[in-house]
Amino acid sequence: MTLLAQLLQPLQGNRLRRLMLPLGLGALLASAPPLFAQDVLAGASLQPSATLRQGGAMFQIQRDGRSAYVFGTIHVGKADFYPMDAKVLQALQQSCCLALEIDPGNTQAMIPLMKKYGFYLDGKPHQKDLPPKLQKQLAALLDKYNMAPEQIASLKPWLIATMLGISEYASQGYLSQYGVDGTLASLAKSSNKRLVELETADAQLALLGNLPLVEQVQFLQDSVDEIQDPAKARRSLDLVNLWRNGDLDGLAAMLAEMNAEDSFASKFMQRSLLDGRNPGLADGIVKLTASATDPFIAIGMLHLVGPNSVLAILQQRGYTVKRIY
Repeated sequence: MTLLAQLLQPLQGNRLRRLMLPLGLGALLASAPPLFAQDVLAGASLQPSATLRQGGAMFQIQRDGRSAYVFGTIHVGKADFYPMDAKVLQALQQSCCLALEIDPGNTQAMIPLMKKYGFYLDGKPHQKDLPPKLQKQLAALLDKYNMAPEQIASLKPWLIATMLGISEYASQGYLSQYGVDGTLASLAKSSNKRLVELETADAQLALLGNLPLVEQVQFLQDSVDEIQDPAKARRSLDLVNLWRNGDLDGLAAMLAEMNAEDSFASKFMQRSLLDGRNPGLADGIVKLTASATDPFIAIGMLHLVGPNSVLAILQQRGYTVKRIY
């Protein structure tokens, strides 16, 4: 069962009885089955591909005699992402704790927040309030992903957009159950390592849940248009390949290209989901490294690229940054 499916169980009366999809909202809805994580830790029968790099990029940051590891993650994946590279696993094993954006396993805290920010709780279907063109496009995508209209009847537009994006990844074979954040969390917990949250689920969900309805609808429209545009839809696969290759320059170029487009979704992602959060993530890392010994910090890899990245902010604050994987 995926994390979103678990979150939706208490809401079964809201026309969501059959919603059992491998979905995620970034780190919020990334999860990994514990048995899978144990196999990754033990090596088990999961052998790294002979031709594929195992993915991500890792840095060592240092200031005032203290250091930490910073690793770039992705929130969906495939089984052949694992086991992670030996350098990454060794750094995690040597660390005192794991710091993530949020704890993806804290489902009990998430349930009321999902109700607050992601659902209409009046029991009425709201998709009929969307523009006719968008309703037609949405119907086509629901058919593509084998979903019935009533399965999304209670969801706000931003959450529908998120569902569609993760469903598109799933259609390409990339599932939230193999997301790197959730797997790292399970690995840390199986090793009795302390788990630190750099943000709160409330703050993350509020970024989208507090958008005015007109902007939520535009966010959904832009997301639908991107999925239905073959050239733009390829970006999802390009993003995975760039993560797999640890290609930070390629990711920065992709972000710059998207930001240059006249799209609310692209500009919102850069302005609010990345640039708006990066200073706070950097603050959390500074605080953690002042009190912990060699912590392992894992955040979405897009937070590590561009002129306003977390790494750039840390360098401005006196840290040396060295790439080690």
